[in-house]
Amino acid sequence: MLHDVRDKLDISLTTFVVIDSIHKLSSSDVRFPYCVMSKNDIADFLKISRRTVFRSIDEAENLGLIERSEHGLRASEKWIKAVEIYSIQAK
Repeated sequence: MLHDVRDKLDISLTTFVVIDSIHKLSSSDVRFPYCVMSKNDIADFLKISRRTVFRSIDEAENLGLIERSEHGLRASEKWIKAVEIYSIQAK
């Protein structure tokens, strides 16, 4: 958990975990970089309520941290830059 990033983005612990899971569960294939896991399965995977997943996804989408398409969900460039650049600078 990158608390500095979470604080900077002003998101809850749960929203951070949901976005990070969507990012990690997305295909690494650049032609299809989406998480296709259902929200119910994300809730089961993270051991949180389905409603919490929906709230976190709505919050993340409103903040531009995830993108939704007909193919699924994926982390936005804003999320990737915040997390990846932080990780590089922390080393």
